[in-house]
Formats: sequence, C-alpha cells, structure tokens
Amino acid sequence: MKFTIDTLILWPVNPENDIQEISFKNDKINIIHGISGTGKSSIASIIDYCLGSSKCAIPVGLIRESVIWFGLKVDIHGYKYLIARKTPGNKTVSNEYHLNHFPAKLPDSLTVTHTNNGFKNKFNQLVNLSDLPQSEENEPVGFDGRASFRDMAAFNFLPQHIVANPYTLFFKADSYQNKERLQRVMPFALGIIDREYMIKEKERTDLQKRIDSLLKQQFINKKALSSWTIDIDRLWIESIELGLAPASEKYDIDSKITALRLVNKTYLEGNINKLLGTPNYEYTNKRIKYLTAQCEQTQKNIDMLRIKIRNFDQLLSKGNDFAQAVKKEKEHIIGFKWLKDKIAPEGKCIACGSKTNALLTVVDNLERHVSKINIMSDVLFDNPIADKELIKAKKELRDYQDELSSLRKEKLHLEKIDKGTNDSLNKIYVLIGKIQETLSSLNKVKNTDDVSEQITQLNKPLNLLNNYFLASNKESRESLIYSEINTLIEKYSDEFKLERRGNISLDKKELTLSFKENKNSRSEYLWEVGSGANWMGYHISSFLAFHEFLSHKDRNHLPPFSFLVIDQPSQVYFPSTASGENTLDNMSSNENIKITRQSDIIATRRIFEILSKAIKENNYYFQVIVLEHADKSIWGKVENTYEAACWKDEGDGLIPRSWLN
Repeated sequence: MKFTIDTLILWPVNPENDIQEISFKNDKINIIHGISGTGKSSIASIIDYCLGSSKCAIPVGLIRESVIWFGLKVDIHGYKYLIARKTPGNKTVSNEYHLNHFPAKLPDSLTVTHTNNGFKNKFNQLVNLSDLPQSEENEPVGFDGRASFRDMAAFNFLPQHIVANPYTLFFKADSYQNKERLQRVMPFALGIIDREYMIKEKERTDLQKRIDSLLKQQFINKKALSSWTIDIDRLWIESIELGLAPASEKYDIDSKITALRLVNKTYLEGNINKLLGTPNYEYTNKRIKYLTAQCEQTQKNIDMLRIKIRNFDQLLSKGNDFAQAVKKEKEHIIGFKWLKDKIAPEGKCIACGSKTNALLTVVDNLERHVSKINIMSDVLFDNPIADKELIKAKKELRDYQDELSSLRKEKLHLEKIDKGTNDSLNKIYVLIGKIQETLSSLNKVKNTDDVSEQITQLNKPLNLLNNYFLASNKESRESLIYSEINTLIEKYSDEFKLERRGNISLDKKELTLSFKENKNSRSEYLWEVGSGANWMGYHISSFLAFHEFLSHKDRNHLPPFSFLVIDQPSQVYFPSTASGENTLDNMSSNENIKITRQSDIIATRRIFEILSKAIKENNYYFQVIVLEHADKSIWGKVENTYEAACWKDEGDGLIPRSWLN
C-alpha cells in the first residue's frame, strides 16, 4: 500500500516554543545522523507510536516531558493526512488521537478526533482488512483476533535490536503472540489470499462446526436410543403375552418400536379390538427358560475366567519368587572366575600350595554347575510375560459380567409379570399407558431423521465452499509467491556478498531464513550462519525483497505500508560502547580511522549503495529512513541520499535547543 512519511512533527508542551518538524523525501534514502543521546533511535519509536502501537517505546525523560503531541504528515495513495497521538504522560500509552486530512496550515494545537478503537478501525478500512476475527467471539482474542494494520508494522521497522538479530527477522516477532499473529496474516499481507478468501474460509469453518455439532448430537441420540432397548423389549414381551403383538424373533429394535406405535395408534383410533389376539403366556415362560440357561452359561464363563486370572496372578508371583532365588544363587558364585584364574594355570592348591591334576577336574565340574545357574538366571531373571493374555481375560470377564447383569434384569422383570388371566383387559390398558409414556420420551431423543436432514442441508453450501477452495489454487500461488521472494532475497544477499550455503528460503513457520544445499541436506537457519555482518545483511536483503515484491503495480492494494525505517545498520562494523559513544561520531575529523578502518568504512558505504539501488530499480515506490552514526563522509556521494537531520554538535537533537532555554 502506497504510504510514505512526509514529515515528523512534535508539538511542544510549552506553547511559546516552535513546533519541531523533520521533513523526509519520498524518492530518497532519508538519513538522520548524529552522536549518541540525540534521540535518533526515538524516531522509529515515534513513528510506531503514532501508528497505533499498543506500547510506547519512546524513552521516558526529556522527550516525553517536552512533547505534548507526536505527529506525522503522511501520504496515502496521493492524499495527505495528519496523524498525531498525545504523549503518554504518566500513563503507559495514550488513547487520544488526531486523524484528519492535512490542513492548509499546520495548527498550533490539536484536538482529539479518535479514540484508540476508532483510530484502528479507520486504518483497517484504509488497508481494506476484513473485520472477521480468526477466532470465535467467545474465545480469547490473543493472536487469533482479527487481522490488523498493526500486524503489518513487521514489514516497516528494523530497530537497533532487530537489524542484526540472528534469532528474529521481523519487528516484534520476538514475542510468541506477535509471531503467531504474523504467521496468520502473512498470506493476506503477501496477496496469497484476499478478503473474499478470508470470508469464505470463516464461513466454511462455521458450517463445519455446525455439522460437527449435529453429528455429535446424532451420536448422542443414537446412544440414548440404545439405552431404551431394555424398556422396549419389556413392552414388546408384555404385548406378546397379552395378544397385542405376534411372537416372532425376526423383530429388531426399530421394528418393535414401529409395532408399538401401531398399537398406540390403533388404540387412539378406538380400534383396539382389531389388535386383540389370543394371549400368549407361554412366550414368557419360554423366554424365562431361555434366560435361565443363558445366565447359567454366562456364570460358568465368568467362573472359568476368574480361575484363569487367578492362575495368571499366581504364575507371576511364583515366577518372581523363583527369579529372586536364582538371583541370590548367582550372587554366591561371583568369585568363581577369580578362583579359576588362580588355580587353573599351574594346578596349585591355593590352601597348601601343592601341585595336583585333580584340581582341573574340580574346576571343570564347578564351571558346568555355574554355567547352568547363569543360563537359568538369564532366562528367568524377569517375570514371565503374560500381560496381553491377562488384559484380554480381564476384559472378557467385564463383558460377561455386563451380560449377566442384563440377563438377570430381564429375567427378574419377566418373573414379576402376573400370569393370571383375570382382569387381563385392565392389563392391556395399563400396558398401552406404558407404551404411550415410553414413545413420548423416545420422541424427545429420536430426532435423528431431523438431524440428518439438517446435516444434508448444511453440506450443500459446504460443498460449494470446498469447490471454491479447490479452484482457488492457494497452494500453487503460495509456492510461486514465496519462490519469487526467495529469489529476491538471494539477489540482495549476493549484492551484500554474504556467506551462505545453498538456496535461501523464507521459513513461513519459523519466520526466519533457512539455507539448504540440496533436497537431501539439512536446513540451516539464520542463527547458524556467519557473523553480525551476515545477520545484518540478510535482514536488509529480506526487507528489500519484501518491498520490491510489494512494489509491483498489481500489488499496490496489499496492506503493508511502503516505508522502511532502519536503525544503525553500521553497528556490526562500528559497535557503540556501553556509554553509547561510537567511533563514527568523530569520523569526519579522524584521519586515522579512515586509514585503519578502511574495509569497515567501505562495507558501511555498501549498505547505502544497495539501498539506493533498490529504491531506484523499483521506481522509488517505497521510502527508506535510516538512523545512523555514520555521517556524509561515508554516504554523502551515494546517489539518492538525503540528509534529513544532522545532530553532530553538543546540544543538537530531536528536542531543539530553543525548547530547553
């Protein structure tokens, strides 16, 4: 997205002071350079703060105490806007913003136009981000919340602690939550997916969750129905006994329910007499006889399994005792090898010292016995393994116990049925009442057909969405885009003449660079490659690759802003001391450094040359701002450089001297 910074603006707490303005050019490398402690690095923090950062990294002290509003004049697709945010003061951050078209004259004071949420919503609309969350509304927001323009800041800043960091490639991706969020928005940022894809993906997720819920409900219904089997069987047997149903074994549970519904329907129609047949009390007797036999057989099976399990337990116990005994015997013969070594060579008795051939026979005999004990020890040292059989037997025992319980319940119910023939008509009415009650309860859970129909209806739009995703070629597009970015990273890294082994790839999971010589070799990561100069070079190469990729006219609509702020890339060649002082602070007047550090000076100038070439080759689409110790003696002759500010003298800095008087 074409977004560049025209001016950084500071409104003073003291209204008598002049507003501080630092201007930038869109078609240059804008360089702010100076000595330590002048506020150079604060520039990146101010830009980030004005653009809605959830934290304020602007240093406490002079800057915060002197400024009441931090602001930017920006160019968004050719339109000028004024963005400002109030100083945090005693708070962590301020939620007071000013956002408006840039006025004809810069106002001396500002009013609040937006709160934090309003400001972020406005910018999300500007970058055309969907407001769909990546998680459900009742779930924690975290890194699954909606994609935000704030996530795109990862492409715009290379602060001092990141620019040469071997473990972190992207701004703020050194925290787990931000890393996870960036992983999720990266496909949208690079144009792999668009808003339509995100909307349809959300819809598909919702449909699939609904279907999964209905399938779960369907499973619960079927499970609930299975628990009614015993009740249905009891009603069925009573119906047979009273002559309301045929004595047939071919009826399954569904057929029995259907038959019972017919009994109830016929009764409600007043035609119960049409169903009345000859009572069949013998059916119950036969059923009890059958159940008695089944109970006896099941009990026998249980008894046999109990004995089998008990035998297993005894076997394991005896095996353990025997193994312990063998182990104890083995401990008694530990010294045999020593005895054999002492006796065997010369056949001397260790007691009296006399020579005799009989000792060899004694040793051989002892060795045979020791060998037997060792073999037994090796075989039986551990308990006999019968775990599988034991588990199987215990499972079978539980199954038979459940079966016996079910058989006994049914048998007990049948034995309670009064087999007298008197008042049998009253029994029919009682039975019909039971049937009605049971069927009513079943209707509350037996909505399987309704659930199946709902699942069918939901599957129709889901299938359409699945076809859309199949036709979207996301995987192919993703592969082509990452391949293009990887090629650009390699191009810039070769210009830096960086050390590398094999091809470079952006690892979308780890959000870092990986290197691989061939498909069979191991991937090596950024933290495994080279020195600080390599890490700095790969960071800048990666970010130039991203901005070159985004500079193509068919990608101007993508959300990342088209500016890049780099803080002190020369630190890998000229690191600052603990006090903040840097060798480059006195570069222009120190001829000795120009001679002794010539290679480092050339390497530092090379950074600016590559940046200059990058913006030129991409028609100055993206803007670069560099915060540096290095002065014009190093980069002054590099094409496309612009001195935005120079704070080399004592008292110079982001906060003007006039503010301090």
